[in-house]
Amino acid sequence: MISILHKKMIHKLICTAVLATVLLPFPAFATSNGLSLTITPTLFEMSAFPTQEWKSSIRVINSNQQPLTVYAKVVNFMPQGEFGRGKFLPVFENFTEGKTLAEWITVPDEPILIASEGTASIPVTVTVPADAAPGGHYAAVMVGTQPPEQDGTIKVSTSQVITSLFLVRIAGDVIENGVVRTFRVLDSFVQSPEATIEFRFENKGNVHLQPQGEIVITNMWGKERGIIPINYQTNFGNVLPESIRRFEFTWKGESSFTDIGRYKATLTLAYGQDSRKFATQATYFWVIPVKQVFSILAVFIAIILIISWTIRSYVRRMISVAGVSDYVPPSQRQRHVIHQGDVRIERAPSMKAPIEEGVRDFKERLAGTRAFIDTIKMLYTFVLQYKKFFIAVVLLTLSVSLLFSYFSAVTKEQRDYEITIGNPVEDVTLSSEEIMYERDQADAPPTIEPTQIPQAFTLRLTNSGDTPGAAAALQQTLEHEGYTVSGLTSDFGKSKDRTVIVYDTAVQDEALILSKMLNNALLSALPEESDGEPQITVFIGNDYEF
Repeated sequence: MISILHKKMIHKLICTAVLATVLLPFPAFATSNGLSLTITPTLFEMSAFPTQEWKSSIRVINSNQQPLTVYAKVVNFMPQGEFGRGKFLPVFENFTEGKTLAEWITVPDEPILIASEGTASIPVTVTVPADAAPGGHYAAVMVGTQPPEQDGTIKVSTSQVITSLFLVRIAGDVIENGVVRTFRVLDSFVQSPEATIEFRFENKGNVHLQPQGEIVITNMWGKERGIIPINYQTNFGNVLPESIRRFEFTWKGESSFTDIGRYKATLTLAYGQDSRKFATQATYFWVIPVKQVFSILAVFIAIILIISWTIRSYVRRMISVAGVSDYVPPSQRQRHVIHQGDVRIERAPSMKAPIEEGVRDFKERLAGTRAFIDTIKMLYTFVLQYKKFFIAVVLLTLSVSLLFSYFSAVTKEQRDYEITIGNPVEDVTLSSEEIMYERDQADAPPTIEPTQIPQAFTLRLTNSGDTPGAAAALQQTLEHEGYTVSGLTSDFGKSKDRTVIVYDTAVQDEALILSKMLNNALLSALPEESDGEPQITVFIGNDYEF
């Protein structure tokens, strides 16, 4: 399943077409014995009605130095397992009686010669019979370097076989019905912010469904810590009728001493074309690093003890100032009574009395000093005499600062993260910057494409600051200026205050231009030139404003 398309990933996604094309054991790009073939498009998805005829073509690219002869073969396919794989079924006309899609598709029977480093167009015709059953029908055109077997079987003894899938939706009594069978985190307790999340979607209808949506991960304070897009801006990731498909993702969040506790993952899906339907589920997991937990518990216990000691000391001092020499709990003695002749005076301990007494004592001492050195001595003796008070103030200040830092960290709106999309062929990893960029692009109004700058280097952006989305914002700015950005990443290490541009010496002038655009960002040349195309990497610091 491929969820989000980024320009730099298009080639990579095509090469991992097993996942992209729903149920396909052969990719759109095949290599063997030094030979390579590529097919495009890898997927045809269309709606049709009985008696309709539709024509198109498949393009096959031969990137080899010698010509190749290829053959086209049409087969049906059906789901196999829950991980997006499928199996091909040859056409047995005696049994299927013209009811399957493979029997409706016509391709040339004769060999097709493709010149070296050339392309060939294979015409395809889909003729829907009048009695075609409503719902989904599925087939594939296989293109290989060996001719099909005459007995109807499919011979794929080499990897020089490429496929293009056909998903056809026949109008009529179409049933769109799906359900989320399970949604869970594989490990409910983890010691670092990294979890594998999966959900299983069952298609109970008669047409393929593409569940689209997202999984939002929040911490125990409800603050977003990750978004996993599902089938976002893609035609792939379909679930065929009467089958279950499993989608698996790995979320890796930014490590934080404070951001631990119970996390929530909320799945929101939409599916269906005729009538949009929705499904929502939630699951929970705990991020509990054992060492950090004991450290935090020790800090909280220390804070409680400090507050308790401070309150008890202050109460003792308050009662002492009120005239009571020995400490008596307030529940037993709340007032001190003084008899002066026939007058009875009741003095209630004042909450402000210790502070007022200390201020009065300080003023009297200060008034009795003349020289500067006497003032210093007076301050020293004053602090020693009231050391408990000053220690309590310092400890309380530190405690409040720690609590403030903790709540500031856990209530931060966003943090950097990475999403890895499980794929039987090759996993696809997306950074939070890439996801933010794609979401911003989807929400932004259409704009005129700028003129591209001739760019003889690879430009990459890394967010090394404290603000998520900085690299995504900079990419939009640079693309508006005509640059092509080839990568967006997040730096999970210590944040940097200054933006730094690291470049190959071969593109020093281009790096200087970028530095001026970024308010004279710092420049750092690589000690040795890299192999291949020169690179420029911009590490975005906290000084970048967007």
